[in-house]
This record gives sequence, structure tokens and C-alpha cells, in this order.
Amino acid sequence: MKDFNGKLAVVTGGASGVGFAISEALAKEGVKVILTDIEQDSLESSTALLTEQSLNVACKVADVSSIDSMHDLASWCQSEHGSVHLLFNNAGVAPAELLPIWDTKPNDWEWAYGVNVMGVLHGIQAFVPGMLAHGEDSRVINTCSGNGAFVNLPSTPIYTSSKASVSSITEVLKLQLEQAEANVKVSILFPGPHTVRTKLFSAERNRPEELARDPNAPEHPISSVEDMLEMMSSMGIEMETTEPEEVASFCLKQIKEGKYWINPINEKSEQAFKDRVDSIINRSDLPNPNIF
Repeated sequence: MKDFNGKLAVVTGGASGVGFAISEALAKEGVKVILTDIEQDSLESSTALLTEQSLNVACKVADVSSIDSMHDLASWCQSEHGSVHLLFNNAGVAPAELLPIWDTKPNDWEWAYGVNVMGVLHGIQAFVPGMLAHGEDSRVINTCSGNGAFVNLPSTPIYTSSKASVSSITEVLKLQLEQAEANVKVSILFPGPHTVRTKLFSAERNRPEELARDPNAPEHPISSVEDMLEMMSSMGIEMETTEPEEVASFCLKQIKEGKYWINPINEKSEQAFKDRVDSIINRSDLPNPNIF
């Protein structure tokens, strides 16, 4: 898809961060963008910012963890705006993980998997049939993470394993659509190359009451990118960060080139991945991934 002009895109997690940056970049290229998010006030404020720039955008609250909500979103998009050509399954959460895996609670897993894994699946199930039916060039872009897809950081077992699932789902989707000779293509987005300045570390703000965090769990010291930078600095590690706008620009460029892997170069992360693959091929001891 070399020309975005006149297309219709849906971006989940569109109220802030990478989702908002992608929405803005798409709209500036002539795409009509539907921003969707569970956070209504933020969603409406972000949409207003784009509308003030005379960009062609609309918004609708939706919960990616609910298949009914996503089907409702797809039906609304079709009836109010027409056929969808670009689906960005971008919404994601990161639970405040501090405990070893054997002490984690079911609510933490259910919340993270409901958004990160089922949210992607629900997006696919709600929108891909319509994309196949209208027959025009279309693309599904799933936001993933190298933490899970390439290496498994022991400090975040829930988030890591959820993103590993996203990687597998996306790869299978790509191969199945190719086997079907479908008009729908697939990409997997790895925001980076460094920690992206988003609200991911404060995702607990949108956590549903029925999946509340254990009140006896230790308080997590990181609730923002700034907290992460300060903690790493205290350990003598100066972290680099990436702005969401940089991710969006790279993402759109890669889509125009028809790329599946939308993955900016990060030498340390790639070396950690190579070390892991070497241990698999050589049946050697699994190394602790060093990405900093």
C-alpha cells in the first residue's frame, strides 16, 4: 500500500502514545482515521486536537478485551464511514510486575491477556472478514514488543508472555492470508528502537475493578518513563528513549514498502536475540538477556 490517501484506518489505543502518533501521521497523509480507546475523556481530547488541525478523524470508545465491543465498533465504522483498509491493533497494557511468576495473581494475567492478546484477536475477528469481503488492498498491523517476541525478560513474565502470543498470532495470520491469496496483508510493529515515551507504565489507570490488583502486592516504583530513566541512572545506566512520532513515521514508511517486520535496529537487543537463538541451536545454557 504505497498511497494512503482516501483510505479508512482504525487505531486502537488511539488516545495517546504510539496510537495517537500513528493516527496523526495517517491523517496528514489523507487517511480518514477512527481513533478508539477505552479512556473516553482522553480519546475525545486527542480527537479534538486532530480536528483542530482540519484532519479527517472521528472517534468511538471501545474495549478491545470485549469481542462484542469490537464487533459493535466494526459495524459502526462500516455504517458511518465505509470500508476499513488499515487496522492497527495497538492497544496494550503492562501490569505492575514485581513478584516471581509463582506468586503472581490470576487477575494480573487475565487483565493483561484480555487486552494484549485477546484484544489483538478480537480486532482480527471483527475487521478482517470485512476487509476480505470488500476486496480492496488492506493491511493489519499488530503492535508487539521485542520483550516476548525475541527475548524473554525475567522481570516481566506476564507482559513478556502476552507479547510472545501476539508475535505468534501475527505470524500465523500473515501465513494464512497468503495461503488464501487474500487482499489483506500483515505487519508486526515493534515500537523503538529505544523505550518509547508513552503512558504504558501507568496502564493501571484503566484497569477494570473486577480484575483489580492485589492490594497486598508491593508498590511498583515505576509509573512513568521518567521513573524508569531515574532508576536506570541510579544503576549507572543511561537509557535512551524514542518519541511516539518517530515510531509513527518509521511505521508508515515500512508499510509503504510492504514490510512484515517493522522493527528498527537496536544492536543490544539483536545481540540478546542472537545469544538466545545460539543457545537453542547449540543446546547450550539459556543466557540472561542483556538489553541495556
